[in-house]
Amino acid sequence: MKKYLALLMAVYANLLNLHAQTYYDVGEVIEIDGHKAIIYEVDESGQHGKAMYVKVFRGVDGPWCNHMKYAKQLPSLANRKDGLSNTRKVVSFAHEKNVLSCFPVFEWCNNLGENWYIPSVEELEAFINFWIGNNVVLDWDEDVENTMDDNSIFYKTINNKLLDAGGSAFLNGVYTSTVTDDGKVYVFQFDRKKNSWKFNLKSRTKLGEDCVGRAFVRF
Repeated sequence: MKKYLALLMAVYANLLNLHAQTYYDVGEVIEIDGHKAIIYEVDESGQHGKAMYVKVFRGVDGPWCNHMKYAKQLPSLANRKDGLSNTRKVVSFAHEKNVLSCFPVFEWCNNLGENWYIPSVEELEAFINFWIGNNVVLDWDEDVENTMDDNSIFYKTINNKLLDAGGSAFLNGVYTSTVTDDGKVYVFQFDRKKNSWKFNLKSRTKLGEDCVGRAFVRF
């Protein structure tokens, strides 16, 4: 009898645990470390994924790096898939040299919390596919212009969610943490007049105030 009761209690505890688990959907706005973020990717479990902070880092000249000397000393940041790895390399280097202020967007991102990071080029591509409502992830080449379907309003829906959450619409000049061998970063460019977009390569020390930093997070 005792064994039977113990078994029933174990089953009941498991059911309570399953009920307490949280499941997420893409497009949902959640709060992580006190910051609102919109989910753009969820794994098969429905409990983990990636999200983008609704707010942006802007209005700073040289937001990626404002000192060429330190930019040249950075370790390789060629990872196209893992922005967290790239970001941690920059922050680790900057802390070691006591120059985190020379990397403004990474300093801002670091202050959000441990798991926040500047996205890699492929992570930003994945968000863009979500933003425009693609069911299939596109394989883009740099400097190739892609045109958005004028009938698609999905990206406007996502932008409205960002605005409703107190953030900024996803539009133009978003840069990544992926750096080429010649020191250039991938920057998303959106032409609202032509409804087209592409990735440009720009020097990491010559990004202007018009460029925008976006923080991603894993949960």
